[in-house]
Amino acid sequence: MKAYTNMIKLWCVLLLFISRVTAGKFPPLDLHIGTGGEFLGAANLPLGAQTLYGTVRLGPDTSNSEDSPALINRYAGYHYYDNYINIFSHTHVFGAGIVDYGNVGILPVQVNNDNDLQNMISNKHGYRSTFEHKSEVVEPGYYQVYLNTHKTKVELTATEQVGVHRYSFDDFNEKHRVVLIDSSYALPPYACQQSHVNINSTNNEITGSIFFKGFLSRSFGGVTTYFVITFTNWTDFGVWTEGRLLQGETTAGGCSSGAYVKLPTNQQQVTIYVGISFVSIEQARVNLEIQTKLESFDSIRGWIQQKWLDEMSRFEVQADWNIESEIKFNTALVHSMSSPTIWDESNGVYLGFDGKIHTKPDYMDHVYTDLSIWDIFRTQVPFLILYDAKRANDIVHSIMLIVEQGGYLPKWPLANGPTNCMIGSHADIILSDLIMKREHDSHLNMTQVLEALRIVANTKQIHESRFDPPTYIKYGYVPFDMDEYSASLTLSYAYDDWAIGNVMHAAGLIDEAQEYYSRSQWFEHVFDNNTKFFCPRNSTGDILCPATEIEHLIPFDYRYTEGDAWHYRFFVPHNTSRLVDIFGGATYFAQELDTFFVRSRDWPTITIPNPYYWAGNEHNLFSVWQFHYANRSDLTQLHARWLLDNVYTVKPDGIPGNDDYGTMSAWYIFTSLGFYPLAGSSTYLIGSPAFDRITIRRNNDQCILTIIVHDNAKENIYVERVLLNGEILPTYPFIDHINHLQCSTDSSTVQLDFFMSSTPTFNYH
Repeated sequence: MKAYTNMIKLWCVLLLFISRVTAGKFPPLDLHIGTGGEFLGAANLPLGAQTLYGTVRLGPDTSNSEDSPALINRYAGYHYYDNYINIFSHTHVFGAGIVDYGNVGILPVQVNNDNDLQNMISNKHGYRSTFEHKSEVVEPGYYQVYLNTHKTKVELTATEQVGVHRYSFDDFNEKHRVVLIDSSYALPPYACQQSHVNINSTNNEITGSIFFKGFLSRSFGGVTTYFVITFTNWTDFGVWTEGRLLQGETTAGGCSSGAYVKLPTNQQQVTIYVGISFVSIEQARVNLEIQTKLESFDSIRGWIQQKWLDEMSRFEVQADWNIESEIKFNTALVHSMSSPTIWDESNGVYLGFDGKIHTKPDYMDHVYTDLSIWDIFRTQVPFLILYDAKRANDIVHSIMLIVEQGGYLPKWPLANGPTNCMIGSHADIILSDLIMKREHDSHLNMTQVLEALRIVANTKQIHESRFDPPTYIKYGYVPFDMDEYSASLTLSYAYDDWAIGNVMHAAGLIDEAQEYYSRSQWFEHVFDNNTKFFCPRNSTGDILCPATEIEHLIPFDYRYTEGDAWHYRFFVPHNTSRLVDIFGGATYFAQELDTFFVRSRDWPTITIPNPYYWAGNEHNLFSVWQFHYANRSDLTQLHARWLLDNVYTVKPDGIPGNDDYGTMSAWYIFTSLGFYPLAGSSTYLIGSPAFDRITIRRNNDQCILTIIVHDNAKENIYVERVLLNGEILPTYPFIDHINHLQCSTDSSTVQLDFFMSSTPTFNYH
């Protein structure tokens, strides 16, 4: 009976897979993964149509029968368990734990008369529609859904700054087919500050803009989104303001305004092109014309999806015994190739951090923004450096353009401004990561880089600063009586200063590098030798640890940034060897780290933080790899494989927390490949691969990395040995980007062979 039940479950998984992927085109994936979850367990990923790293993320914004606000579970607009589509909007954050964007809302409706239309407009979400997941088709670059209320099939695709809609109406000739444009729409409640819309009936064109202040963008005064919408034809039009329809009028303004057009009653289908710009209405028109050439919907969808196929084909994974891992891996690829956000527009123009219009440098393919640096430095940027160094260089050049235009290294830039979100100055680590792997190009101005690093480490800045650097340097830690996040900040700055030391050393500034390496040891100043925890210390030198074991487990303890004492107990990625020493040795360190993971398995939910290992937050992501420094690589392999199989799933809540611009997805990619980056260095740490064979075509096929995993199986999670190009890897359990993963002048391939076992191998290295 058990075997029969398991077979039924297998068929259910296969049917789910078949129903959600494109037959014969894309590898197995499911883009509903990451669209569910509750509270802190919601990945907050948008669903819809987007090109690679595109500015436009066009998709449905949803709600449930209780009309829940965007502030809960749906920061990116969509939540899997909702049953209404409110509208389709064109810009979204990508997996962030805070809401912003959500501009230019459009929805097709069918109504009996103008009174019906008036009633829709005058009621909040009066025009929203029910929908069912069985009518959704979700592929990279394409989204389709059927609106039950309005009897209309909606199809969406998108270029970098243009959303393309195709609506197919059911045959109700007595009904009016209307397209609503909410020019004042934004996802954050009350974000709109000003909006206007204008109808040009001669050219069948609607233009407008919205100036808004979202929960991030309000930090720097707000953003203006401009748009141009082109139709093929219409029979009637009008605007609305404050819930009142004005038939035949062509202009409206204010934060409750929009436009509508009526289509011919015999028109079964319409295609709409929506150009977006952060520069001007004219630039939105240029984007629309250059990026689509007003080609057919199918044509645009075809070449956008081909771009996705070409990019995804650079990775191939195979594990016939583990189909769910393939689905999760390919889905994570799409998520990691969706962000950060391309910021330059057609002809290379973009809005700079100085508020001026610039043209991107010729050596850059794109300028990028929405750099969630506190998150992406750990996994997402190393992922890009591994497979697409050109794009990684463009991201670093984008950071340095912010320095040039704004005068500071950014902490968390959105659009063209600083948000001052999160802690640390982790752009230091991104710069170190690229430079230490020797993947930086000749256009990186090292003089500018060095000066920017010196400023962020030693000078209090107007924007995105560390805690007052002179005071930090005076004490050798952040005093708790000056900032309650004392321990978290000190740990972060120690890691950052180590990265700065790396860059200084690479530049040949050995003495200056040593100064920063010395500062990178200051994590010891907030370590309590009695409890073996990192705790805040005040300016008198007193250390203030949580008083009881229960206090060590308080989620969002006021003494720590987004965490508790356990979450920060092991956060010394750059010098775990020294951390092992101050714990008292490898045995005790491994025991306590193992406790951290074992106890976390009993936590019943991802909705609220796990008081032990919290897979859904960034400062824990490196912890599973730290067993290597205590001669217990087997425990890294054990816990890493468990996390892959149990914390990440194929369900809508299958990502354990905010994806944060690809951070969690890139963690899954690396961990399932069997090696993981120590961000800021050229070092990777060996894990337990999830696949039998892996191929990565790096840097446009310049170097092909093949990983062959022998005797892999669900129970064979331990690594017996690793071969590099047929020879024993001498640095196991560590592998180096430069010495091991780079192709030589004599060969365009690198091969790693993993030999797996069901029993651990101790002290192999």
